[in-house]
Amino acid sequence: MLPAGIIICGSQLGQPSYREVVMTIGLVLVLLSCCFCCCSLRRTCCEGIFNLPEPAPLVPPLSKMPGARQIPIKKVLLIYNPHAGKRQAERILTEVVLPGLRKRGIDCTAIATEGVGHARQLGMTLQLAEFQAAVTLGGDGTFHELVNGMFAREDGKQIPVSLIPLGTGNGLSATLRQNMQRQGEEVSVWSEMGAVLDWSLDRIAGGQVSRVDLLEVEVMNRRLLAVMMVYVGLFAEVDVVAEPLRWLGPARFDLASVLMILKQQTLNLRCKLSLADGTSQEESLSTIGACLGLCQHFSDKLRSVPEAQLDDGLAEFSVLGSGATVDQTFAGFLKLPNGAHTGDKDVWDSKQITSAEWIFDGPGIFNVDGEVLEHDGLLRIRVLPAALELLVGKDEVASAGPADEAAPPTWRADPARWRMLLLFMFGCMANQAIWIGFAPIESDVMKEYGVSATCVNFLSMVFMIVYLPANFPASYAMDVLGCRWALLIGGCLQTLGAVLRCLPADPVTTRYLVMTGQALAAAGQPFFTDMPPKIAADWFPAYQRVLADTLASLSISVGAAVGFVLPVAFGLHQMLYVHLAWSALSLILILAFFRSSPATPPSPLSTQRHEGKSFGAELRNALGNGNLWCLILSFSCSLGSFNTLSTLAAQLVGPFGYSSDDASIFGVACTICGVFGALVMSVIVGLTGKHKAVLTTCCVLCVLFAVLAASTVIYVGSGPGGLELLAVAFAGLGFSATPMMPISFEAAVVVGHPTGEGTLAGLCMSGGQILGIGQTLILGQLLQSGHPKAAWILSGGLFGLALLAVSLFAPKSQSYQLPLLEESDVEDSRTSSSS
Repeated sequence: MLPAGIIICGSQLGQPSYREVVMTIGLVLVLLSCCFCCCSLRRTCCEGIFNLPEPAPLVPPLSKMPGARQIPIKKVLLIYNPHAGKRQAERILTEVVLPGLRKRGIDCTAIATEGVGHARQLGMTLQLAEFQAAVTLGGDGTFHELVNGMFAREDGKQIPVSLIPLGTGNGLSATLRQNMQRQGEEVSVWSEMGAVLDWSLDRIAGGQVSRVDLLEVEVMNRRLLAVMMVYVGLFAEVDVVAEPLRWLGPARFDLASVLMILKQQTLNLRCKLSLADGTSQEESLSTIGACLGLCQHFSDKLRSVPEAQLDDGLAEFSVLGSGATVDQTFAGFLKLPNGAHTGDKDVWDSKQITSAEWIFDGPGIFNVDGEVLEHDGLLRIRVLPAALELLVGKDEVASAGPADEAAPPTWRADPARWRMLLLFMFGCMANQAIWIGFAPIESDVMKEYGVSATCVNFLSMVFMIVYLPANFPASYAMDVLGCRWALLIGGCLQTLGAVLRCLPADPVTTRYLVMTGQALAAAGQPFFTDMPPKIAADWFPAYQRVLADTLASLSISVGAAVGFVLPVAFGLHQMLYVHLAWSALSLILILAFFRSSPATPPSPLSTQRHEGKSFGAELRNALGNGNLWCLILSFSCSLGSFNTLSTLAAQLVGPFGYSSDDASIFGVACTICGVFGALVMSVIVGLTGKHKAVLTTCCVLCVLFAVLAASTVIYVGSGPGGLELLAVAFAGLGFSATPMMPISFEAAVVVGHPTGEGTLAGLCMSGGQILGIGQTLILGQLLQSGHPKAAWILSGGLFGLALLAVSLFAPKSQSYQLPLLEESDVEDSRTSSSS
């Protein structure tokens, strides 16, 4: 609040020199406040966001071979929750599951649950003799109820079980599908539902039976079974806090977790444990949360116990110590998706046991497979080895083995990846400094070379013009030759251009040398500006890809900002030599230290790219992609309009009574908030994968802040409050528009696969360059002809067009499109479901 107050008070000062000093102090305090927040949450930032530790080793879900038991599956009982799958369960059952079972030669009797506990009742009472297996379609809760119902049957009849994941958590199926990640497939329920449904149906039809463990829980003279985990403390209460927030979907658990971590409520727990080696242990714990589990996953995306196996006769007892700070706890939760949290023994402790007795200070709640129950202060839990017959796949059988013998994956992040990113950023910043170097000293350039203002502007405009024909060779070099060769080519062009600009000659020849040098540096530009998604995909694991793309993209803006300062600080001639030294040094560093590829591929996806593919075929595939065109249009409109507003800020606000000093304040606010916004949005996308949601949010904010800016200059002008409102508008535009470049690049990679990252980035940037050139020329004419209001309206309208385009963008990960089926299949499915 103090920095904000200083900035507001400073803007009211009448003396320009005092106003600049006070507002500069306010901005410095803002930066210091941000640094203080980052230091306070340094582990969250360093270990949970910017540089996650290496993922835990991938352990197979089964520890032993299930044997030769395989049964023919001819008819199954299917119990489904009609509200599961975002209320798509009924439709998915009718149009996908039942036809899929029929094509595999399996008859099915489908029954819908009518409420909580109904699946348990069905498991207890239905006649099972005619079925070879019982299957649930829904979440972990439905499967938990079915298993408990079957084990409570009076006749003791049991049949193998399986599940088709369609819930919020899907922890058990995630543990089984973890084997797919060991083979290099990155699959989750909501991003690849088609693949997950096929995976589930194949395991039902295969008939391969494995006996897995269960947990028996005794509480208040009651006995129940856990298929996955038993939680207490924070882990149990998250479900209670999240329940009123069901309208948020899976995000409710993230919000509830944050609230519970901030609360830091501790739980006193006395434990009597039977360890894996047969010994007993008693201990008193003060914990934030504890769990006892058989599965590796809390949910589809949280790998909480990475060494757990379903059939080893052991359960993993894990404790989050009360000594953990908020910073440590946040960092630990951000490591949950890949299991890296287990490496921090100060926060997370885990041991293998066969039974446990938990004694609490008094009554409370606990959670069994997502079902919240009450206890009287005592819980007794023991492992029931090989108690449940579960249908598994051939892959799980083939990979079965002890956890300590699990082979590490062939992919892991190379520690040199950050060095490669810094080398790229250093060269990219040099290119941007060369681009913008003549603009701040326009009068000096005109005097030195004897040229007009139009010629000086052309020295910058040539970068936009040359970019278009140079873009496709640059994309080809990235996707076919790789990052190293592309950077070497771009660096050579850039350095050669810088050399030409420094050669001594007569005035006429010097003008041609400078223009030729600018053109050569411009030809090297796409080798740098198209690189961010390519270097992120080649060098960084999936959980850091958006962040790497963001940092690489920010080097473009930072380089331009430095380029504005250099000519003012050094003058024209010294600036040229600084550009030459910078370019030559970056080229030497890239030549000496930038590697052609990482020592090991950072992710399964990176091992599958560009193996024998045709650049022409990839380009044609991209040009025929409607989703990609929506993204390119949105990117071009938003980025082109934002860049034009930034470039022509002084000319746009000048007619309404604002000085060049005011325009500088707007530029600083825009740049600082742009960097902050890019980091925030990249973290959100990295953690959620919601490209469209974040892009839509950015476009909406761009429209709102563009309207605020236009309304301020038109209706308020330089009157009271005008400067503050316009500063807020430019800051908001920076915050919302800057993140669109890296996020659009990553979204293009998602929808444009298998087209190369360099080609996709080049198409996006080409659209932005074309629109930027056109908008700059049009706004320039409108301003010269005395129509500044029309210029503002045009810029705001382009942000609105960007919002319309992104609303039509439909990446695969955002929604599941049911496959087209034969009409007979759909009709037969309806008949089978109704029966």
